[in-house]
Amino acid sequence: MDEQEIMSALAAEGAHVLPGLETQTDTTHGATWFKGNVPAQGSTAYLYLGRLGERGTSTLRFVVRYQGAQSADLSNCSVLVDGAASGGFSPAPNGADQPGDGTVVQIADVHFDEVHATVLSMIGGQAAVIRTADGKEIRLGRAELGEMRRVLSAYLYLQAGQ
Repeated sequence: MDEQEIMSALAAEGAHVLPGLETQTDTTHGATWFKGNVPAQGSTAYLYLGRLGERGTSTLRFVVRYQGAQSADLSNCSVLVDGAASGGFSPAPNGADQPGDGTVVQIADVHFDEVHATVLSMIGGQAAVIRTADGKEIRLGRAELGEMRRVLSAYLYLQAGQ
């Protein structure tokens, strides 16, 4: 299957997926944000889908959350899928927090268009590792990658004007 066929197949899944995603309403900006089943704590990565209004434009962000004893250098990340190099990205920092348990939580994101080939590779694999510039690792299993697939399919469904 080429990339276009994969994207078309994902868009077809989106109609069934969209109603099951977790939503958060941003009344200030008139937007709704959708995400899959993402653990509340720990290091992970996920897709975050935003839609303006009921039928407005949508955007997709690839979000990385790192939680550890010390902060990570998220300025430049590389990705391994099933042990093979699959690309890299430089996310924009979104925030940092110290939740009181002695850890640091950092959030960074990048627009999907900048990482689409890498994300497609990730959701096609069994496991992925995001390695930060200072060598820290965020490990993603089949469950996390499956949630990314669900959100991507919803996004593609919305983009197709369904």
